[in-house]
Amino acid sequence: MLKEKAMSGHASHAQSMFDVQKAIAAIAYLVKQTGASMYPVMKMMYLADKLHLGKYGRFISGDTYCAMAKGPVPSCTYRMIQHVRGDCDDQVGLGTAREFFSYGADHQIVINKLPDFDELSASDVECLDEIVRVYKNVGRYAVRDMSHDDAWRKAWGDSISSRAKPMPIEVIAAELDNAGILLKHLADSQPGAA
Repeated sequence: MLKEKAMSGHASHAQSMFDVQKAIAAIAYLVKQTGASMYPVMKMMYLADKLHLGKYGRFISGDTYCAMAKGPVPSCTYRMIQHVRGDCDDQVGLGTAREFFSYGADHQIVINKLPDFDELSASDVECLDEIVRVYKNVGRYAVRDMSHDDAWRKAWGDSISSRAKPMPIEVIAAELDNAGILLKHLADSQPGAA
């Protein structure tokens, strides 16, 4: 459970930047531990970020989320994998991912070279490990269903459009048990400052 003290040393996610190296490390960690393809990895990233947000007040790599027809998607991480498979141009250094990954048949993310897992903090690994355990215990379809939560439903709504819809961090935080403390933390432009 998140405590105010635990959050005092973290910058607000709303003001953080996407960390390409952390995202690469997190993807490789999930693929190495589960062998999952791109779509389950995107769902596991969401669940790990949601868990990390609830415990530590931030997402693992500072990504943002959008709701799509088949669930929540980490926006920058997804664009990075699209770049790896050749679907989009390099944006904000996402091309670095091609050094570590290639895209295989059946949407497999192939690890060409292991990244530096020291990019991940102990709390990052804790939350990734928890989601790996869930994935191994219940499987990819249950993980998919878990990602189709109230935050996703609120963002997606009853849309018949295939266009992505933003999932603000506050919408995700509002669905967590400690929403009051968490929303207060996210609204604080200088958390931990006296």
